[in-house]
Amino acid sequence: MMQYVIVIQSAYTDPELSARRLEISQHTSIASLRTQTHKPTIHLQLSYHDPLAENRIHAYQTTGCEVRPIWREDWKLYRENWELPEGRKIVGRLDDDDVLAFDFCEKTHHCGANSEGEMALLWPNGHVFWRQCLFSLSHRGNQFVSLLTDQMTDPHQIGHWLYCKTWKTRVVSHEPGWIWCRHGDAATSTLKRYRQEHIKRIDAGRFRINLRAIQRALDASGQPSGNYHEHKRPDTLQRVLEDNKRYAH
Repeated sequence: MMQYVIVIQSAYTDPELSARRLEISQHTSIASLRTQTHKPTIHLQLSYHDPLAENRIHAYQTTGCEVRPIWREDWKLYRENWELPEGRKIVGRLDDDDVLAFDFCEKTHHCGANSEGEMALLWPNGHVFWRQCLFSLSHRGNQFVSLLTDQMTDPHQIGHWLYCKTWKTRVVSHEPGWIWCRHGDAATSTLKRYRQEHIKRIDAGRFRINLRAIQRALDASGQPSGNYHEHKRPDTLQRVLEDNKRYAH
């Protein structure tokens, strides 16, 4: 059977940030990995200095997935050695605060099983959860692109949208496959173009998670920014929130 690896960055050194992210993970990535009908192997990046590292390992083990800890000094996005297995494999990337539909791994694995050469496997449609609101997003080069490869080094070295231009591609499914959760501890802001269509609900049959529990966990991280100006200037965001409260009254 073709190997299927999902790499997850969860290397934290600040105890408070670590605790907030672990609580979010329990209701997002971990909860959705438990529902997967095909279990990938998880290569989990951890920090030697994280007081909750062992808790993270145990939490991901409860998903039924094999978990391989990757110990590092610091969080690293690109040029990381993810200790990938030899041979043909699918390599996906999942943030520890995001959600996959229950059939994401099964359909991705099936799509890549009889494909030849290097290929980007696309789930173009999903949702964004931002400031307690849900949005539909269609984006071929989103962060949930999975790569079919024989490479031993981590192939996720460029923006995922570039794989749609430089590699052969195949769409796994046009059904919603993921939820991108945004919050105050997220590394990047959520631009307006990622919030394309406001929706009232998700398909609970596809996403077997609890949005209220996710929102409670996100609250501790604060409001996510809505553009790069707000993200770089959190004081600006705070003023916007205070103005909104005044106008509301």
